[in-house]
Amino acid sequence: MKGFFGFLLLSVFYTGYLQAQTGDSKRAYELLAINNFEEALTEFLMVLEESPDDVKLNYRVAVCMLNLNGDKSRAIPYLEKVIQTQPVENNAYYLLGRAYHYGQQFDKAVDSYKKYSELGGGTAASKQEVDMEIQYCYNAKELVKYPVNVSFENLGKNVNSVYSDYFPFVPTSESFLVFNSKRDEYSEELPNGTWASNVYFSQVRNGVFEKAVPLGENINTVDANEEVIGLSAAGDIMLLLLSNGLGGDLYLTNKQGDSFDKPVKLDETINSKNHEIAASITKDGNTIFFASDRKGGVGGTDIYMSKKLPIGGWGPPQNLGNTINTEFDEDFPNISTDGKSLYFSSKGHTSMGGYDIFKATWNAETKKFENAMNVGYPLNTTYDDMNLRMSETGRYGYIAAIRPEGLGDYDIYRVTLNEIESKFTVIKGYIRSSEPIEDIIIDVTDKKTGELYGSYLPNFNTMKYVVILPPGEYTMDVDADAHTPISETIVVYDKSSFEAEVDKDIMLTPN
Repeated sequence: MKGFFGFLLLSVFYTGYLQAQTGDSKRAYELLAINNFEEALTEFLMVLEESPDDVKLNYRVAVCMLNLNGDKSRAIPYLEKVIQTQPVENNAYYLLGRAYHYGQQFDKAVDSYKKYSELGGGTAASKQEVDMEIQYCYNAKELVKYPVNVSFENLGKNVNSVYSDYFPFVPTSESFLVFNSKRDEYSEELPNGTWASNVYFSQVRNGVFEKAVPLGENINTVDANEEVIGLSAAGDIMLLLLSNGLGGDLYLTNKQGDSFDKPVKLDETINSKNHEIAASITKDGNTIFFASDRKGGVGGTDIYMSKKLPIGGWGPPQNLGNTINTEFDEDFPNISTDGKSLYFSSKGHTSMGGYDIFKATWNAETKKFENAMNVGYPLNTTYDDMNLRMSETGRYGYIAAIRPEGLGDYDIYRVTLNEIESKFTVIKGYIRSSEPIEDIIIDVTDKKTGELYGSYLPNFNTMKYVVILPPGEYTMDVDADAHTPISETIVVYDKSSFEAEVDKDIMLTPN
């Protein structure tokens, strides 16, 4: 969740400018120097009110906005003002291209990238990086034309906060959720104004995620970063990235009740002197997939596979090859329960900007994961999309995203792949009364939409009724001749609270 533009802090607009400013401007530049972009932005905006045409201030406002999680396209008007002045800082064209790109103004983004290159480039990006950004725009234009049919459900205040909540993992049964949060709670404030990350846990009760709580001292500390980066299908094994002061190493821990054991550092065959970032473990616990930037890879960060040895420990890692890895970065492998699908993030392949999520399938003949396919827009966006965790049915997934309805920064969403059929609950029982029932109808209304889901009649010989409903909350209205009408709320649970059948008799009262 790092910003992209911190390297521009030493651009021509910064050199020698800090000493020339006083008051709020000086504080703004001091905050900028330590990458505290949020507070720096607040200060710069206040100063900009007094000098709205100041090119340097407009540039710095844009730099802050592009480094913060949120709507990065907010930087567009500030950078458009910058490029209207003479002389123009070339880096501004590249940044404006990025801002247009985030705002899905792809043609304008391409024009800005090309202008940056035509003017000889700058410190913002190399020719190869600019060419890749242009390709991202072309990819994005096509992907946006054909969106996948998905719905997003923000998990709400029980899970999300105004801070960054990210990397969600659930067992395939969806019985609980673990995720990371950089919230101001049991955590130390860092010099840049953010908070150290901790791992949070939320149990499912009656189909609803309960209030998330930080995992205990076995996992979390106050002054270091702890992140969950993988979970087994059953949820009994969790993989962690724990800070060691200079970077981090991968650890494994086993679930005990509603908590986890003290983490154990993985072997040196997996934890190298380079960076290991994320991992996934198969259902049987015998194979680990992980991301590393170790030497000998295809390029950047690659995804590797390691198998457990019969004598214990982990075998030599195998690079998954160029069907998965590209010259750019790959990250966040997530292996499916059956081991036949590998979800991962990549800056290569057909990404529409930064990291996109891809799905590859196992080829039993070639013994490789192949045919990496972009999972589509809007699951993927022009922002970094780095982790998708699927449920057992494949209808639901969990993802961290920045969306307009969010509580702030990255929020965790449950996404529904609408083309995959939902599980249904059969509600059945008997209509009973002390008097004969000659005419009756059962209406079921979706409480969320207010729309009539269906009207039902019982078997008049047995007075048995059957209603089949997907997960949701409904109103069941029973109206029978010469009887008092009944209206009841029916809740059909999903996740681990799902029930295939529910027995419910209905007792009517004669008038």
